[in-house]
Amino acid sequence: MFGHQLRANIYFVLAGLGLITAWVLNGIASFEGADYINAWFGSVVDWVLSVDLLIVAAATVVFMLYEAKKLGMKRVWLYFLLSGVTALAFTFPLFLAFRELKKQKIALAGGKIDKFVVDDHTVEVWVPAKVLSYTPILMMHDGKNIFNPKSSSNGQTWEILDALRNERIRGDLQPIIIAVHGLSKQTRMLELTPKEIAEAHPDIWDNLPDEYRPTSKTPMNAKYNELLAEKILPMVQTRYGIDHARERTAIAGSSMGGLASMYLMAKYPDTFGAALCFSTHWILGHKYMAQELTALMPDPGHHKIYTDAGTQDWDMFYQRFHNGAVAALQAKGYVRDKDLMYSTFPGTGHTESAWAARLHTPINWWLRG
Repeated sequence: MFGHQLRANIYFVLAGLGLITAWVLNGIASFEGADYINAWFGSVVDWVLSVDLLIVAAATVVFMLYEAKKLGMKRVWLYFLLSGVTALAFTFPLFLAFRELKKQKIALAGGKIDKFVVDDHTVEVWVPAKVLSYTPILMMHDGKNIFNPKSSSNGQTWEILDALRNERIRGDLQPIIIAVHGLSKQTRMLELTPKEIAEAHPDIWDNLPDEYRPTSKTPMNAKYNELLAEKILPMVQTRYGIDHARERTAIAGSSMGGLASMYLMAKYPDTFGAALCFSTHWILGHKYMAQELTALMPDPGHHKIYTDAGTQDWDMFYQRFHNGAVAALQAKGYVRDKDLMYSTFPGTGHTESAWAARLHTPINWWLRG
């Protein structure tokens, strides 16, 4: 989806060249009194070239009609009309340029993606076509995996734009989606691990596999949370004219991002009204993570929590701790389907494609208010 604009620009340049050469060369031919019919069909070679061009032109017309119908492009007849007074060398690249823009609009679910850098963190913001002062805002961790497969760590994304385009995500208003990239792969654990729990249990780092163990044991979570809640979110609200409302502001993430989402809502309960946590990585810290993180949650009534788990990959280790966290939240007063949603998805693993298949359920639950 991110290459459509580049291709459109290339086609616009080619269309410009086609228009210039058509007018210039036709002008010269007219000035010299050229005989077009004889030039086209005066010899066998002329016939070969002319018939070749006519067949290509016919195929082009069929292609344009088919693509216009498939993509919902209107007034395709204008390109044929223009071809009669200019040249196919102008109108066909022009059609291809607008075709790329249409495909980009479809790929982006009718919205756009703006990109920023805040405190060395890349931030991608999907903005729907319709934005009002009460448009909901969904902020997401691990932003490199949200929209663009080229930036994703494994080539997979959350396919959230597909869910919007196919109307699996429904609401009175489509939410603005803020995808916050982590600082680096090496600092991911430090940014996402709940600070209070990491400081209370420094052995938390020793239990990690070598490939996930950070080089430092100094948590970066407080600074990261401040970045999200006090810098990025207000920046987006100001830029797009959004009035803040806790119930319309959610934070979401998977695995470590699930832990980070719950902790961020606990630290900023007046800012975030929902934490949507996919394959929540309860095994970091084992039983005390579920016990202590759930204990930090704000009182029920004004907040929503979603948590789930699969049964494969990392997720196969989660179920016992997932159940304990759910029980602790219920003991705290959270009521299923009112302000608590939880589920287990047999046969699914720890992948963006697994989360993509179910992300619409908690998002719709949150959007319903």
